[in-house]
This record gives sequence, structure tokens and C-alpha cells, in this order.
Amino acid sequence: MSTASVFRIKYLFQKYLDTSCTTEEFNELFELMAKEENLPEIEGLLEKLWADTEMKPDADAEVVHQEVLYNKLLEIVKKEKNVYSFQKRSSKTIIRSVAATIALLICAGLYFLHTRPKPMPMQARVTLSNSVRHVHEIRLTDGSVVTLNKNSHLDYPAKFTGKTRKVYLTGEAYFDVRHDPLHPFLVHTGQITTRVLGTAFNIKSAGSLIQVTVTRGKVKVSTPKKTLGIVLPNHQISYNEINNQSSIDILNAKTTVLWKETDLVMDHITLKEAAAVLTERYGVKVILDNEKIGSCRFSATFLNTTGLEQVIKVLSHLNNLSYKWSKEGDVTLSGSGCE
Repeated sequence: MSTASVFRIKYLFQKYLDTSCTTEEFNELFELMAKEENLPEIEGLLEKLWADTEMKPDADAEVVHQEVLYNKLLEIVKKEKNVYSFQKRSSKTIIRSVAATIALLICAGLYFLHTRPKPMPMQARVTLSNSVRHVHEIRLTDGSVVTLNKNSHLDYPAKFTGKTRKVYLTGEAYFDVRHDPLHPFLVHTGQITTRVLGTAFNIKSAGSLIQVTVTRGKVKVSTPKKTLGIVLPNHQISYNEINNQSSIDILNAKTTVLWKETDLVMDHITLKEAAAVLTERYGVKVILDNEKIGSCRFSATFLNTTGLEQVIKVLSHLNNLSYKWSKEGDVTLSGSGCE
């Protein structure tokens, strides 16, 4: 089974659990579940679902309802598992039994969902995939702005309704969230959920590693079972989905989000002007040892992902300068300068 198929199944399955599946997505999920090569992945998702129902932190009314539903589904599935776990069957028969169990799970889920008070009509959603080499800016209806990196995918409602603002991310994006204490903003990325009221942060998922970096405000990062941590400005939390380990590190958050900036173009500008640009862009003081250095003019272009250290090396070479880093991370340029 391809990596794309695995991701698609997980993505659709999570949307089904969140009751945010469209009719087309539900049909697609059912078709994927009917394929024999997808059954191991489906079984893994079901096992995880059963395990997660045993520990639901911070349960509110909606979560409690889901837990009751899951427990009922668990009883149904266990009965079906017992039917074939104590009998010798061919592999094809077992596959058909598993498929029947999955179908029963879906049908039972729909039954319980539709026998409770009817929810609000399903809202229209927007799915945006950015496959071009440039970043894409998305303005959400609540005033929040999302900068989507290339080869990334964002699923969000055409209009936010309800008590929360939910979006689903694959890849990397920078979020500048409009403050709204009554409607928390939730970003679902793989196994983790990032919860905010109003702040700015970056999320990157690559393989089994998910990283959340905060540039302003603070966010709460959690899995279905526990809270991983509260992340503050210039801090980054990393979570490995394979071993379920997480860590929080201190860093210069501006360097993490350089990808969303445009390429750095310096066209016949002075070093004094360049120092101001670099200080603003990288959040690090660039100090000139004397006024004559500031008079030197040059031209250079750097990709948006180029680090400050590389930029300083190039500028020093172009203008016959030396440089020194301080313990605080600032850099001082020295030399004879220009007249």
C-alpha cells in the first residue's frame, strides 16, 4: 500500500470520527475499506480507536457522547471478533469477516449518530493543496491568516460555525490566528491537536515527526490521550508519532518560519541598510563596528531559506570584512569600510 493511500485512509477515518465527512468522502472511505490490501491499516486504526476510548481527558458533553458510542461499537466488534477468533478459517474468509465487521462498525456508527438529536447541517468545506514552488496565503472567514508551504494540504470550513474553529493540516503552514476566547482554534495534524485562542505559530509534519513552533502567544499541544505541553514564544515542541515521545526546545522562532518570507534581494544597498533588514528578518542584532562600514554598497540575492550565518559570510566576503558572534547571538562586522 502506498504512503499516499495510508495517509488518505487516516485522514478520512479521522474526519469520519469527527463527523465532518462529506458524502463524497464517506463513499471514498468505504471504497478504500473494501480493498483487501487496505485491511491491515484499517484494523490498526480500529485497534487505536478502541484503545483511545479507554482514556478521554477533559471530557465535555460531546466527547462523553462519542465515548458512549465507541463503547457500543466496541461491543459489536468484539462479538464479531469472537466469532472468527475461535474457529479455523481460510485467509479469505477472515478478510471477509473483518470487512463485514468494519461495515457493521460504520453502519452502527451511523445508526447511533442519527438516533441522537440531529446536529446542524454539515457545513461546506474547502480543501486546498499547494503543489507549486511558492507559498500560498489563505484568509479564513474569522480573520485568521494561514500561509501554506509548498507540497502541503489544508482542509477548512468555508465558514466557521459551532463552538470551535477546526482545520486539518498535512505538511507545513504558518498560522496567524484571530483572537476569539469563545471559539478556540484547533489544528489537527496527524495524531496531535494544537489548540489556541489567538496567536501565531508554525506547524510542520514530515514523516512521523510533527513540530509546533510559537512566534507569538502560546498554544496547547495534545494527543487524544494526553497533553504534550504548553508552548511559549521562541519554543518548539517535537512529537514522534512512532514512539509517542515529545520534547520542548528553545530556539529563535524567526529562523523556523523563513520559508514563508520572499527571497532576500539586496540591490545596490548600503551595509547600514542591509544591517537593518537582517535584524528585522532574523531577529538578531547586526552591529557595524564603524560608520565607514555602513557606507559600503553591494548587490546580492539569497533564497528565503538561507540562514543568517551564510548571509553574513557572503556579505563579509563581498565587502572585505570580518565578523564575530557574541554569546547572546548578535554579530558584529569589522573592517576598514568605504569612503
